[in-house]
Amino acid sequence: MRLLFIGDVFGRPGRTIVRRLLPQLKAELQPTVVVANAENATHGTGMTRSAFEELSAAGVDIFTGGNHTLGKPEILDLMQEHATVLCPGNISPAIRRHGSVIWQTPSGPIAVVNVMGQYCMNGVDNPFRYMEEVLTDAEIAAVSVKVVDFHAEATAEKAAMLRLLDGRMSAVLGTHTHVPTADARVTAAGTAFITDVGMTGVRSSIIGLDPEVMMRRLETGIMYAPRVAEGDATLMAVVVDIDASTGSSTSITLLQRDH
Repeated sequence: MRLLFIGDVFGRPGRTIVRRLLPQLKAELQPTVVVANAENATHGTGMTRSAFEELSAAGVDIFTGGNHTLGKPEILDLMQEHATVLCPGNISPAIRRHGSVIWQTPSGPIAVVNVMGQYCMNGVDNPFRYMEEVLTDAEIAAVSVKVVDFHAEATAEKAAMLRLLDGRMSAVLGTHTHVPTADARVTAAGTAFITDVGMTGVRSSIIGLDPEVMMRRLETGIMYAPRVAEGDATLMAVVVDIDASTGSSTSITLLQRDH
């Protein structure tokens, strides 16, 4: 089984490059399933129905989120209508059942879980206890291939999550910082890991936002409204190869495409 996981899709530039490149990436890489973190897909905060439809049409199968997922109210309807639209399950009890999905592929089922870190995040239940809860779910436990999008700020928290899930999940993939890390690896126990996949958006920006506006905010302390950066975007992703029978990963490769 081959997973293509796309890092935080940021605003219109991110959606545009996914729409332009994903069809050819699917033809080239032949992924079994495509997952994208889409918490910033619309104006940098949340995902509207039109953004969901645009990314779905491009070839995204499953959508994960983070601290900005609830930025657009219509996400609640999308989660009700589409089991493949996820939100970190440890945000609140009302959202818990939208924190994971089991997706059927030609190579067998894959369980995708979405959880958020506590460091620098407000109102989040303990992610480590949440993951223990997830792994005791009978339906998820019965699936060999299990992947988690751990949306978190601190690299140490992500490393600790790998320690908890090593050999128990096929992949632990970090999102949120919008900066790709150079530590992609497969552990001896068969878990693929990267601290952060990175951002699919304008690279010459401040984590996806217009640098001029962000610098004005930082220099003056005045909270000018943030604005999505315009310009050429980069698609950042990882490709993870997984033994569908055992759930062990065999490789993880960081992928960056500008055009």
